[in-house]
Amino acid sequence: MSREPPRSLRAIEQPAEIDRLLALWGKAFDEKSIPARQRPRLKPMGPGRREGFTQWGAKVGGMEMNISLEEVTANRWRIDHGNQGALAMLDGQPVLLRQWYVKRAPTDASLTAAEIAQVSEEPPFYVTPGVHRGTPTERRLYQIVAMPEADPVAVREQTAAAIARHAAALEKFGFA
Repeated sequence: MSREPPRSLRAIEQPAEIDRLLALWGKAFDEKSIPARQRPRLKPMGPGRREGFTQWGAKVGGMEMNISLEEVTANRWRIDHGNQGALAMLDGQPVLLRQWYVKRAPTDASLTAAEIAQVSEEPPFYVTPGVHRGTPTERRLYQIVAMPEADPVAVREQTAAAIARHAAALEKFGFA
């Protein structure tokens, strides 16, 4: 399993770019041969949980990846780590990410790097907001779901691998 330390990735925090990348990811599943239950369900940009927040919804294979941005000023946004999903840049390419956490009694819990290494060879990532308030939020680890700009077959394969990693984590560390 992976022993690499987590890398920090810069969050994508522009609403129009999030719209574009989520649409690209969803389009990779547009083939008629793919059953509807295996296609991502996307919820367009809308109001978030609290005033000043905007949220997008994404779910596939039982894995939710809601993305939320906080409006810092009229033209600046900041990622809300209180949601499971994020879009970030990895080596110049945008990636769709999902937090590593599972349901544990009595609440949800983020997985540690040591726990992640037990279920995945893929190294985890931190997501760093572009606009900081105090210290960077680098306590939640993420896995790659897909690279939305890749060809559709690769996007589907990457997403299936992420669903499998998520299921393995739930089986090992979650509760039924």
